[in-house]
Amino acid sequence: MAFENALPSKTRGKKSNRMTLDMVCEAAYQCDLEALKLLLQTGDEDQIFNGDINIHLTDCNPLHFAALGGQADCVKLLLDAKADPHVRCSVPSGKEPKTGDTAKDKAAKFEHKSIVTLLEKAEKASKPGWYEADGIANNKKLYSEPKEKPKMPEIKAEPKAAPKAAPKAAAAAAPAAAPAVASGAKLPACLMFPGQGSQYVNMFKDTKDLPEVKDMLAKAKDILGYDLLKLCLEGPEEKLGETQYCQPALFIGGLAGIAKLRQTKPEVVDGATCMAGLSLGEYTALTAAGVLSFEDGLKLVKLRGEAMQEAAKIGDQLMVSVAGLEQDKLDKLCETARKKEGAGSVCQIANCLFPKGFACAGTKPAIEHLAEIALKEGALQAKILKTGGAFHTSMMSPAAEKLEKALAEATPNMKPPKVRIYMNVTGEPLEAGSDPKQIADLLKKQLVSPVQWNPIMQRAIKDGITEFYECGPQKQLKAMMKRINQKMWNNTHSIEV
Repeated sequence: MAFENALPSKTRGKKSNRMTLDMVCEAAYQCDLEALKLLLQTGDEDQIFNGDINIHLTDCNPLHFAALGGQADCVKLLLDAKADPHVRCSVPSGKEPKTGDTAKDKAAKFEHKSIVTLLEKAEKASKPGWYEADGIANNKKLYSEPKEKPKMPEIKAEPKAAPKAAPKAAAAAAPAAAPAVASGAKLPACLMFPGQGSQYVNMFKDTKDLPEVKDMLAKAKDILGYDLLKLCLEGPEEKLGETQYCQPALFIGGLAGIAKLRQTKPEVVDGATCMAGLSLGEYTALTAAGVLSFEDGLKLVKLRGEAMQEAAKIGDQLMVSVAGLEQDKLDKLCETARKKEGAGSVCQIANCLFPKGFACAGTKPAIEHLAEIALKEGALQAKILKTGGAFHTSMMSPAAEKLEKALAEATPNMKPPKVRIYMNVTGEPLEAGSDPKQIADLLKKQLVSPVQWNPIMQRAIKDGITEFYECGPQKQLKAMMKRINQKMWNNTHSIEV
């Protein structure tokens, strides 16, 4: 499904080109009306933007950029192209998605009164589209649905295979915690698990009464030493956002997503070909795939969160979100920032999230300098993040040392994965049945190595995966899939908890 730009153009969609969303956002913000018209309406096959103008570049979309920049003509042009005025900005971790600013809110904050009036009329004239409360639900008016949606292939069990299935009585007697996938016939589906930043107060409200989730939360009390459910339901937001608390919450949240998915699509849970998790989410994926027991997984996550929070207190650490630059150029800018700040400074890419979308981390002065020079060198956005530390850099070495000892103790109890797992450090898959020692070695490196999320998703798509299921709070992985592959975004489903 492709976005239907309402501005007439015979050249749109004729061929792939290099016109990207960051170009649209930049033209909208800087009021380069001619460039924006070229991208949306008048350009030839090589100069017209073929993507969806409603999606976000980091936390804003083109209409937000035009509104906060006070560019009335650009706002009008975007609205003519069917930009949805109801779309909200992405929000920081811990916030409800519906609290994000609309374009009208942005204009009001910067006192662009004429644009506020323009957007008020636009909101009244149109119903909320693909972005209502959280920005992911499709609007059939904006998207052309195929006559028949592609169906997941049915799995027909052969009579000979029946004896291998676990009896219902045995399944009922097994521990409910850490629902794992089954081996056997597979679907071209991937289960995905979010990392730190997806947590928010009131998570688990829809899943806390599921038997598997109840069991996990009860066991978590003894392992963690506090009531995680109470913290997730009541907050405070600041405490839930702390690394030592949010990581266990997200670990169980991802497994709760599997329990919820099993209620409606057990064939997906049992038949998924592969799994992947972003940073902390990798531990959720490994537990769901049967590598770690629930108890061992939560103990590792508890230690990991505490060690990372402790390591983050060593020196001033920062992270910055950078969008609009190629990786090679951003690497060079990180090097420039390190050299300027001198010996002991750290500045490197920590997360490869989507094309031209990265998080960089390191020492505070170097990261602040990177944010400054990145904008001068053409980045559309360089936003300092409110995180607990310089994760996935050398500054996490003290935490990695503690985690390495815990992993050494856990490795003898680890099992080969039941499905393929795409690993953060390499961006490459480990097939079902892989040696757990290999997994443990990669987990040791994960805290001090960049997360290769964009390469993981690209590889999974290349490997034939056609359906993606995000299990856990919010929809951040789905939002990133929109930037990675729009076709697969349409086949990405969020199982919120």
